Amino acid sequence: MKVLRTRLATDWPAPKNDLVDKLLRKIGSNPDYQPVLQRVSEWLVEFDSSGLPGREIGLDSDGKPVLSGPDDRNYGFWLDTNMTLSDFIGEEVDPSYFDTLWVRCRGQNAT
Repeated sequence: MKVLRTRLATDWPAPKNDLVDKLLRKIGSNPDYQPVLQRVSEWLVEFDSSGLPGREIGLDSDGKPVLSGPDDRNYGFWLDTNMTLSDFIGEEVDPSYFDTLWVRCRGQNAT
């Protein structure tokens, strides 16, 4: 397993909270992500031995988790792409750091 820290996809606008936005939250594969995506300053993405994203944590500018997936309600942002490890730009992170944050997210329901 490899974990990368990346700033890809960290330029989300604030949600409009209009009818279209609310509908996307209802039918989208990541309904709990939409309201907080604009707070994500960097991602920690875990990749399996095939180079596919498996789990992800979105961190704010203070390094605090604001979302994590997949879970029962959210498929996962990077899991919902066809990107592999070779498509990512970032620095490798110790997998134990990711696991520590993951456990914290699961306890606090970061999504």
